[in-house]
Amino acid sequence: MNELNLIGQGRTADIFELAEGRIIKLYKKDFPAEAIHQELVVSQLAYSLGIRTPEPFGPVELEGRNGLVFQRILGPSLLALLTKKPWTVNKYAKLLANVHAEIHAFDAAELNPKQKKRLYENIENAPLLTEQEKARIIRYTEELPDGNRLCHGDFHPDNVMLDGSCRVLDWMTGMSGNPAGDVARSVILLSIGSMPDGTPAPIKVLAQLLRNKLKAAYLKEYLRITGHDYAAIEEWILPTAAARLTEGVPQEEKIKLVSIIRAKLAAAT
Repeated sequence: MNELNLIGQGRTADIFELAEGRIIKLYKKDFPAEAIHQELVVSQLAYSLGIRTPEPFGPVELEGRNGLVFQRILGPSLLALLTKKPWTVNKYAKLLANVHAEIHAFDAAELNPKQKKRLYENIENAPLLTEQEKARIIRYTEELPDGNRLCHGDFHPDNVMLDGSCRVLDWMTGMSGNPAGDVARSVILLSIGSMPDGTPAPIKVLAQLLRNKLKAAYLKEYLRITGHDYAAIEEWILPTAAARLTEGVPQEEKIKLVSIIRAKLAAAT
């Protein structure tokens, strides 16, 4: 891979530049093949529906690592733009909401796994919760309304890029489900998503203020254009927060998630 230009790194994959306006997303060696296949399937569906997303070209294997080849998008992420120009938060919050609503307009009944099935699996494996708490959360989730709309599963400003148009990235968690649950996931990420280790305290404070403003404007616009009620989104915070505990998030964020979960459970008693 020495001949390839590394242009990005993440927790699960490295991004290398290829010729002809393409990139290869090369996953870590121990990354599950079924998760990579899922990203390809959902990416292909999203692209076929006309959603503004990088064109997926298919799988590849390189030096024992599995990867996917995508169209290269030349432009900053929405997160990068907000970091450099925080005064544009209302403008980009509305854009974020409109793109999310566009995704939810599509039927995705054929996609598996379904939203609730994925939530159940993650809740059952969630650390820091008792077995009794997990059982209560699963019973609660069973009562929530099902859906068959296309859901991204990890929709936040760093997964949207601008190259003259919006491009939605990273469809690995894409699924068929209720849009309210998908929005609840975004609300949690915008509320308590962790900053990188070593971030100075003043920067954390400013970042949280910006995120709060972004979340409020995003929600206001999403509810306005969809006609949904926030109460429907709020119902999904409990299982979505519990499912997030299985992800590789810092302990500080897990403690915040557990606090939210137990407050919700107490309210539901």
